[in-house]
Amino acid sequence: MKSLLIAAVAALAAAPAAAQPAAPALKVVIKPSAMSEAAGGTVEVTSTFDGVDVAPGASLLTLGAGAPGMPTPQPVEAMSVSDDDGPVAVTLSDDQGEYRWAAARRVRGRMIVRYRLPIDNARGSNPPVALHIDGDTFSAPGRMLLALPPKGAYRMSVHWDLAAMGPGAVGISSFGDGDADAPVLPVARLTETAFGAGHFHREPQAPSGGFSALWGGEPPFDPRGLMQWTGRLHAWMSTFFKDEREPPYRVILRANPQNPGGGVAYYQAFVVGYGEGTTAEGLKSIFGHEMTHTWTAAGEEIGKWYNEGNAVYYQGLLPWRAGLISTDEYLANINKTASRYYTNPRKATPEADVMPQFWENTYVRVLPYDRGAMYFAVLNGKVRQASGGKRNIDDLIRTMVGLYRSGHSMTEQTWIDVLRKELGEDGVAVHRAMMAGGLMLPESGDFGPCFRRTIQKIRQFDPGFDILSMVGPEKILRGLKPGSEADKAGLRNGDRIVSAPLGDAVQADINRVIQAKVIRDGKPLTFTYLPRGEAVDAYQWERAPDAPESLCH
Repeated sequence: MKSLLIAAVAALAAAPAAAQPAAPALKVVIKPSAMSEAAGGTVEVTSTFDGVDVAPGASLLTLGAGAPGMPTPQPVEAMSVSDDDGPVAVTLSDDQGEYRWAAARRVRGRMIVRYRLPIDNARGSNPPVALHIDGDTFSAPGRMLLALPPKGAYRMSVHWDLAAMGPGAVGISSFGDGDADAPVLPVARLTETAFGAGHFHREPQAPSGGFSALWGGEPPFDPRGLMQWTGRLHAWMSTFFKDEREPPYRVILRANPQNPGGGVAYYQAFVVGYGEGTTAEGLKSIFGHEMTHTWTAAGEEIGKWYNEGNAVYYQGLLPWRAGLISTDEYLANINKTASRYYTNPRKATPEADVMPQFWENTYVRVLPYDRGAMYFAVLNGKVRQASGGKRNIDDLIRTMVGLYRSGHSMTEQTWIDVLRKELGEDGVAVHRAMMAGGLMLPESGDFGPCFRRTIQKIRQFDPGFDILSMVGPEKILRGLKPGSEADKAGLRNGDRIVSAPLGDAVQADINRVIQAKVIRDGKPLTFTYLPRGEAVDAYQWERAPDAPESLCH
């Protein structure tokens, strides 16, 4: 019976994708000004929607107003709306970081929307979801750039007016260079689309499809070798996930001093931030991680434990299988995740409590990534054992990818059904324990037969003060811990934090020394220290004695 159920799921996964429904047209014209990191710039957007019919008072348009780390909402200027009956008067409200416009009368037919977005890097820290200028380029996600209806699907075309940016400027999006036609996409997907324009550096110099990387500023390393490596990995992963052809994929590099090495995945794209301490080698795992999302992300309904957990699990595994990193590098990747998870003082936080604290507490934010990865490693061992080595976690993930491609609804229950068919109630019990905050501890061989589990003393990540000091527009240091490394370095309560790279990537790097830049009594000061505290027992993995390299693969 179990084999019949697995076959049924596999057959569903292999089913052809559902035909795209008819959808109204959306024409977007994007007109950037000249861009300068010091002087700023503006982007004018004109959007023409066909087939609109919105009742009086109903939500007409939404646009991202802000995001955690942004000191003030993104300004919107000169908003105007018209339809078949002429100009439309709209009212604006701000609903938890999102602008919403509504009209007192019915809006119907062809709707034309015009507005202008100022960009000013001097407004403060800019997370990768904000409009941002690097060199003479700008980049932004659809959520912060496009005013869109709250729901529906559109056949969008993108057009660029780059006259003000000068000769050689190019507009780019998740759909390609220059003017582009997108497939029919729901509004939720359009908000996750990447956009940018200006005079970019790029690798490869003349992309012909597939992978392409762009940057407008000056990273603290030469990105070209890293981007060539990432392009090879993308092609290999496309084969691993059984694409008929390699899909397009964009990488945009931009400055982010508050969380260097962090980033965000968009539709067929990824934006990564660089800053103090960022290296090409240090970014390899994040590119393996984010490109995994291209295939395995199954929407927010299923949960970050799935989307982020399997991406961390595969971020080192797939480059290793592809021959792009060594066994020792793969092992280091496992141990970096393990050290952050097993030393995390909040590791028992239930999954239901993660999202309410996600953007303000780095200890909690990394749990879906780290605990999720260890969860998939535990399941990998159980699947291999139950099948006598004939199957592994890849089979379950590929089944999920197939279900998603076929248009199947992707929820936590979807995964539980696949898990139950494979492992019965034992697999479901592991899942319930993970969701409740239980410790996920893979066996020695769950990462491969040439590795074994061990225990080491590792110092916990500890900024030396209340981590919530880093949240909000005014970052004032409080809760300084007497005797901490921050205290020893000279930081004091009341210091206004200008920059301190204490984000997720630093939490995972046990040897990373950081520079905290503050203002005290009107004077700029810089303090250098290792943000580590007490040493605790943590699980790690090592090469099993006498295990040949052939056994590892």
